[in-house]
Amino acid sequence: MFESHTLVIAAKRVTHWDDNVDALTVRWDGEAINIPTDGEAEWRTNGEEREVVVERTDDANSVRVRVAGLAKMDIRVTPIGEKENKVHNYQLPSDDAFAHLETQFRFFSLTDLVEGVLGKTYRPDYVSPVKIGVPMPMMGGEDKYQTPSLYSPLCKACRFQRQYGFGEVAQY
Repeated sequence: MFESHTLVIAAKRVTHWDDNVDALTVRWDGEAINIPTDGEAEWRTNGEEREVVVERTDDANSVRVRVAGLAKMDIRVTPIGEKENKVHNYQLPSDDAFAHLETQFRFFSLTDLVEGVLGKTYRPDYVSPVKIGVPMPMMGGEDKYQTPSLYSPLCKACRFQRQYGFGEVAQY
């Protein structure tokens, strides 16, 4: 979420994994968008103040997202493998490949007070509370980030203020 927009990149439910079948879904402000697989193989916002570009980096399941002045993300849909299923004790049923996103982020213009489960790791004074070397490390503190819904900016640690229209700001 940024300004008055919501960009959603998600993995579709997949019963059996096939590298050639696209399990990626992209939505802009609630509308599904199609990322072409040929030609320029990208989708971009039209006439927006802050341009957003979603480009394919492979024929299926992989995109790069650029939000001008905010972030660049490489996102890939991948299944949980047999080894990970055993290590993390997911106990996945045979009809669920548990497709999920692997992500790499690069943020621009972050403040030293950046917040969030991922965000606070970008603070210059961040020290991880995670015990290194365990199969499934847990950080804790999730109560600070619980929200009433997926797209809600309401939580104990939230600093996000969604902008509406021209200069109108919703305070949370």
